[in-house]
Amino acid sequence: MDASSAAYISRIDPVTQLPNRQQFVCDYQASPSAELVMLTLADARQFNQLLRAVGHEYAEHFMRAGAFRIAEAAPPGAVIYHVSILSFVFIAPDGAGAPTLQKIIEAFEAPVPCAGIPISSDIALGIASCSDSNPSVALRAALGAAQDSRETGAAWARYNRKTDSAHQRGFLLLSHLSAALEAPDQLSLHYQPKYDMATGRITSAEALLRWQHPVYGAISPAEFIPLAEATAHIHALTAWVMRHAIAQAAAWAAKGHNITIAINVSPRNLSRSGFAAQLSQILKYYGVAPSAIELEFTEGVLANNDLVVLDELQTLRQTGIRIALDDFGTGFANFSYITHLPADIIKIDRSFIRKISADPRSALLVRTLIELAHNLDYRVVAEGIETERAYSMLANWRCDEGQGYLMSRPLSVEKFAEAIDFTRPLQIAV
Repeated sequence: MDASSAAYISRIDPVTQLPNRQQFVCDYQASPSAELVMLTLADARQFNQLLRAVGHEYAEHFMRAGAFRIAEAAPPGAVIYHVSILSFVFIAPDGAGAPTLQKIIEAFEAPVPCAGIPISSDIALGIASCSDSNPSVALRAALGAAQDSRETGAAWARYNRKTDSAHQRGFLLLSHLSAALEAPDQLSLHYQPKYDMATGRITSAEALLRWQHPVYGAISPAEFIPLAEATAHIHALTAWVMRHAIAQAAAWAAKGHNITIAINVSPRNLSRSGFAAQLSQILKYYGVAPSAIELEFTEGVLANNDLVVLDELQTLRQTGIRIALDDFGTGFANFSYITHLPADIIKIDRSFIRKISADPRSALLVRTLIELAHNLDYRVVAEGIETERAYSMLANWRCDEGQGYLMSRPLSVEKFAEAIDFTRPLQIAV
């Protein structure tokens, strides 16, 4: 085989016999009026299920059948490139018009036959400008648009610079998280106190993670924690939080401040057996009793009824650690689950607490939930208390504990020591 033949073969996809990404890079020419159309046949999870169910041979049939449908629906003369396992692209010289895109969508409405087996495809369409001279930039933009189409459920999506920038920032934050875990000055814990609603005395403090990035500054937990939860980073991040929070519990106990520390834990942490043993080792190392720790989980912990998760929760409770179900009422859990939650405490979400002063229906709901929880032997915590009226109402309804900006915002360890009086109750009229 001569060099030219080898080069030609290297630019042809062996499954579909279409020109591949290398050939696209060679052929690409920038044009302000042209647009790149990318179609992905399925998401990665669906394709992996197909591979597992029917094997590689049928999956290759699926790709070839998909390529044939794209070629039939694309504009006349368009060159179809198979740029990755599930992705195909072509260039629309005068832009990707709605009729062309609609024709492609209609072409995939019927299942794709794979050696006689009908497989439903879940396509996503992305469109990006060909104005950039770099073909890799155009491909990445089209892929981002296709992913936006899949995530939003839209028939197709055009490249959005703002969305793309957010994804790039998310990737960079994830790539920097390992270094943050090792750095002495990036991650820290702030603590928001909880108070006994009857006595006004501090009962516990919730540990809340903060990240001061050396370049981007303060990164909101609402931004970086969901990113970490989608990866294995969440396990190292949770371990960091547990070590530092338990160390702080030991430091406060040494000063005579025996309050509970509440730690937020991802449901993913429980999906791997051994989490309870890991936590027990940290408690033993710092000499902290399990009863001094409260773990807070969101309702997602119940979503799949995972036996490993439920077993870990029971093991944790048996050691004396208290389990709190956070943000109750906003997600998966409902009144049918409240009868057998693997938890000791229910935290009523701030979205309900915020409304009780002005909305009688919200007030009735929260009051009823507190009474029901008490009858089922749960303690109840109200989060997001911002007004004295809300505090008074909750106290009169015998809510056990409360936290919110009315009492205190989350504080650094240093400011916590200055602002929080461990010996005197809050001065709030009930």
